[in-house]
Amino acid sequence: MTNKTIPVLLFLLLILIMVTPARATNPWNLEADRILSREDENIIEAFGNIHLTRLNDYLQADYAKLYTDTNWLYLKGNVRSYWDGDYLQGDEAELDLDNKVGWVKNGQVFMAEEHMYFTGEHLEKTGQHTYTFIQGTVTSCDDEVPPWSIMSSQGKITVDGYARLWHPRFRVKDRSVLYSPYMIVPVKTRRQSGFLIPDIGHGSEYGTNINLPYYQVIDDQRDATLYTNYYSKRGVMLGLEYRHTPGLLNKGLWRADWLSDRDRHDKAESMPSRLSRREKGQDLFRPNRDRYWLRGKYDGHDPQSGWSWKIDLDYVSDHTYLKEFKSGQSGFDNSRDQFLEQFGRDIQDHDRLIRANIISAARNWSNIGLDARMVYSDNLIYKNQNLPSGENPTIQRLPEVNLDLYRTRLGASPFEIQASNQAVYFWREYGTRAARINLHPRISLPLRNALGTVTPRIGWRQAIYMVDEFENEASAVNTKDRFQTRGLYDFNLNSYTELFRIFNLNPLPGPDPDQAGKSSWTRIKHTLKPEINYDFVQNKDQAEYPRFDSLDRINPRDELTYSISNIFTRRKDSLVQAGPDQEPSISSSYLDFFRLKFEQSYDFREARRRQEFKSISRKHPFSDLLTETQVSPSRQVSFRNRTWYSLYENTITEHEHSLILTWPQIMSAWVSLDFLRENVVHKRPNRRPEIFDEKVNILELGSSFDFIRNWQFTFVYRRDLDTGKDLERGVGILYRHQCYSLEFNFKESDYDRKYEIRFNLLNLGSFGG
Repeated sequence: MTNKTIPVLLFLLLILIMVTPARATNPWNLEADRILSREDENIIEAFGNIHLTRLNDYLQADYAKLYTDTNWLYLKGNVRSYWDGDYLQGDEAELDLDNKVGWVKNGQVFMAEEHMYFTGEHLEKTGQHTYTFIQGTVTSCDDEVPPWSIMSSQGKITVDGYARLWHPRFRVKDRSVLYSPYMIVPVKTRRQSGFLIPDIGHGSEYGTNINLPYYQVIDDQRDATLYTNYYSKRGVMLGLEYRHTPGLLNKGLWRADWLSDRDRHDKAESMPSRLSRREKGQDLFRPNRDRYWLRGKYDGHDPQSGWSWKIDLDYVSDHTYLKEFKSGQSGFDNSRDQFLEQFGRDIQDHDRLIRANIISAARNWSNIGLDARMVYSDNLIYKNQNLPSGENPTIQRLPEVNLDLYRTRLGASPFEIQASNQAVYFWREYGTRAARINLHPRISLPLRNALGTVTPRIGWRQAIYMVDEFENEASAVNTKDRFQTRGLYDFNLNSYTELFRIFNLNPLPGPDPDQAGKSSWTRIKHTLKPEINYDFVQNKDQAEYPRFDSLDRINPRDELTYSISNIFTRRKDSLVQAGPDQEPSISSSYLDFFRLKFEQSYDFREARRRQEFKSISRKHPFSDLLTETQVSPSRQVSFRNRTWYSLYENTITEHEHSLILTWPQIMSAWVSLDFLRENVVHKRPNRRPEIFDEKVNILELGSSFDFIRNWQFTFVYRRDLDTGKDLERGVGILYRHQCYSLEFNFKESDYDRKYEIRFNLLNLGSFGG
């Protein structure tokens, strides 16, 4: 007798299961081979192929006994269930259907959202996503014999998402390799306080490194991480990372590290061992032991007022800190990646000796933009007694206000106006201090017709200086005006057009199902973009004015730049069949597969000059001819080239080449070559002729191979071909499994040599370094 043949019995059972409507809104549905009801004992028994379902939950077993007065259910034999969001299985189980608690014997719990398995001799469900277990294991691996697991005499999964384990043993396959009296494992994806996986590394300059981070949740909008970072050669570095997100448009990230360094580089002999004698002799000393780095960024925005503000902090103790501590969780590279990912703003390279700290507030209207900021530039050369701090000429912009007028039509006239305006107060320890106002309005008249566009533009550059203190105040008295003005005009004429022609190739055949999947190039578009640009800036002697930045010395210009760009775009049509009974349709894609640009300028001032540059006697009015090429026959291949050729030297003065090959999920490889010739004249647009006394000839190779399943091989190599010196060498091997990955990296630079071995365990984090 089955429930399928006696629907009346099934109906009776459903009524008995739901004795009172208050216990559940939705009833359980039962299917079984045989059902027995003992009404005098308030018990219903089911035998064979038992399936209990309610909405998304289900229970199945070989035998079931339901106590209808309490809604307790006993299951035995091949127990399987999806209940309250988790998968359970075991030999026996007893469950409270109302309160969703119970126990499982010789069972397993799979938490699908976190992809974690818990097994034990006795598993007890104490609430939603909360369990206790005896003699159990924890793992994220799907394998029957997991590659890694944690065996524990007893454990508890808390409502906050932690698995607390007593006497855990970390196992590789079926062998125990590590033991701890107590351990906490994060299970839920929700933020939880606790110790994170340590970071371990080794460097030739700082020795063995162990970084133990502790993560603390403060509230829904704030958290912090404390770092205890031990270096065997240097001491203990303490660090703090603080994050806060008070709103969707407001967020901040702040980091600080401090180290009392055992080592000092206060003379050439104590400089890092991998630096050459020449580098040691030219480098700055570091006598300080207290070393630190403060950095952070903040983004804020008020939708009601329209104001937004930003903070960029980058304050470091000495000039070698960022170079020495570049890797690891507390290193420069990790901080740079965090800032780029969360704020889209970079920090200056680790070898920059002037670090900028900025506070800014901005607002935009329909045609006006306002940006007010304060910029403090920290010059590391004048720290640690390398140079007297009282002679520090580094300029601080305290404050700076930029008010820009975007290009706007002047009433009903055809003219357009735009302006860049700036007011700054320049302060420094040593040197001239002054306030400066720069006004640069420009009026243009765009003339457009079917042949192209011509835009003449005329502007006026007005600078106003109000000097507080001259560099040599005693000699400046009665000889220099504290109020100075400078004005000069500029003119620009830009003309461009665009011509194109489309060439038809062989079209695809009609919508024939036998031709489905075929594709071919059907059209090529050739676009020609000639452009002429003339720039003129008035020649005016500006030596008498203070000098703070590039706006104080406006170089005169009288230069014509002309270029022509060729762009070839292909159209590729493919026959796509959506279904077996549907006719194929044409799908088109476009790709700029070839670009070629020529650009050169003619400097009328250079042609008129006499003997301004004694080291360059020959005039070079024509700039080096620039050729830009980009070839992309497919989305997997890209070749780019920029070459400058001197008509006077009859040689290539500079070139940049790069070739990138990409096959998704298979491999990527690149090669680049940068070359700069020495002892020849380099002429670039808007620049005077230059001669470089050092040659640049750098080759870079890199690759990443993924064609072997679960394996990735990486390689990077940079070499100075002129000096024969390797600038960087690195290799990496990564093995990816479903529940773990193993990574090995080696990197050697001009500063040190580093090795890294890292294990990444799913849900547990990474270990190694």
